[in-house]
Amino acid sequence: MKSLKYIQNYQMIYGKVTKEAKKKKEREREREADRLILSAKNKNKALWKIINGETGNSQQRPDIILNTGDKIITNPLTITEKFNIYFTDVIEDLLSQVNCHCPQQHLKSQIKNCPKTMFVAPVTETEVIQVIKGLKNSSSVGFYVTPTLLVKQCLCHFIKPLVHIYNVSFQKGTFPDMMKKAKMKPLF
Repeated sequence: MKSLKYIQNYQMIYGKVTKEAKKKKEREREREADRLILSAKNKNKALWKIINGETGNSQQRPDIILNTGDKIITNPLTITEKFNIYFTDVIEDLLSQVNCHCPQQHLKSQIKNCPKTMFVAPVTETEVIQVIKGLKNSSSVGFYVTPTLLVKQCLCHFIKPLVHIYNVSFQKGTFPDMMKKAKMKPLF
């Protein structure tokens, strides 16, 4: 009988100590989260980092490194721009390697046509208006720092320059940096 009381007393004390240790650990995690948020430049990012860590959704992005020969680049935006420059300039480099002394017309005749070439017809005001009106009505901003709702309301004032920018971009194959941004979401 005495040993049974001793075991029960031990279990009760062990439960209290364990419960207190869990509370202490939780308070320390809260203080650490507060310190992280208060010291962060981007408080929203810090908050989401904590939330993702707590829910187990923390996804570490691999460090991307590009060695250009003369220097190592780690900034993702700079790496993206380097790839963009490379792939837009590669055709000019290939053409210059074929034959430097050929006239341009003769050079074009030496290049075989690709049956999978894509041709884009100029966009019209009507098409652009339909696409913009089809966007969700939202007052939040994305990459372009302009709410969709405001774009829809002011569309008549800038539709002509917008269509012109799109068509010149397609013709020249050169796009403004802001048109190169997109949100990529993997589908599983």
